[in-house]
Amino acid sequence: MKSIGFDLRALQYGFKAHKNRGIGVYTGNVIRRRHLAPEGLLIAPFYDPDYEAVEPLKLNASPFDPGWARKFQPFIKDYIWSHFFYKNIIDSTVKRAGVESIFFPSHLDAPAGLKVPYCVTAHDLISIALKDHYSRSVKHKAHMKKQLAALKGARLILADSEHTKHDVVRFAHVEPSKVTVVYLGVDPEFRPEVNNGGERLNLPEKFILYVGGIDWRKNISLLFKAFSGLLKKRPDYHLVMTGEIENDPSYQKFLQSLKERSLESKVHTLGFVSRADLVKLYNQAAVFFYPSVYEGFGLPVLEAMACGAPVITTNRTSIPEVAGDAALLLDPDDQQSFTEALIRVVESDSEREKLSLAGLARAAMFSWDKCARLTYEALMRAG
Repeated sequence: MKSIGFDLRALQYGFKAHKNRGIGVYTGNVIRRRHLAPEGLLIAPFYDPDYEAVEPLKLNASPFDPGWARKFQPFIKDYIWSHFFYKNIIDSTVKRAGVESIFFPSHLDAPAGLKVPYCVTAHDLISIALKDHYSRSVKHKAHMKKQLAALKGARLILADSEHTKHDVVRFAHVEPSKVTVVYLGVDPEFRPEVNNGGERLNLPEKFILYVGGIDWRKNISLLFKAFSGLLKKRPDYHLVMTGEIENDPSYQKFLQSLKERSLESKVHTLGFVSRADLVKLYNQAAVFFYPSVYEGFGLPVLEAMACGAPVITTNRTSIPEVAGDAALLLDPDDQQSFTEALIRVVESDSEREKLSLAGLARAAMFSWDKCARLTYEALMRAG
């Protein structure tokens, strides 16, 4: 019997910002399917007792026990505690539990210098691949160094896409054989609903949907330009945006851009929305528009297709792997092509139906059961 620890901190509010984002979705879906692990593989989940632990406790997780170090924690800065002390806490906890190794569902959470063997999932290397668009502070450089050290020290690296695998091999200088691609899944809740989700949300009838952040790689400037082009011909349309953007460093620039383009009355920012409302939005949107220039996977594209929303997105990084030929994949440097695509899709019932049916077929190829099973099989092989 092999035993592997499973880090559940991504399911805890207060631990970074994982819980309501892709890493939290991934962690929850894989751990809830541990029954799909191969025979002879025992999964032992762990959590951090310093944060709320509702979900980990439901999953019978054990705490990372700081032991004697606990009495010194009030006198140690959080950064030093998490980066220098926590590796010892994980090492000692895993050893006491009799677990052979531990799996971190994000390489960002694997402390440098661990003694216990470990495996990680790399969802993306955005801050490294796009380092020129991020802060060049000492802290950011240290963050990049920590990421690369975590990847180099891992026994196995799982990657969300071939693109992410390429980045891991390129930047971390690891052998390709050390990296296994396992695509993510899509939750069953994301599906076409009767009457496009039934009762409509309090939004305009005709809208384009965007889901995500507003940092540089999300290419919000293209979103606004293409939407402005659509309005010249179809002023009856609106743009709906979801995502926690108010605390983003780019938020004031975002608001200024809205004002400069006179889009304040046409753009509706909803912030974080519930899973149920997100499903309704995908179902009721005329088009899902995703102009990102860099993704490790592109989960919103998959969710939109699973709900039957016509998708217009870019042909960059991992997105073509997810969308296949079921979406309109365009060059993000060609703004006019996006405007023309928006106009064509909103004005053509047959084009929307074609993209919708293709998206549903494509999304059916991805499932969390498949993702979890392949993940556990890879962990079993790695030992």
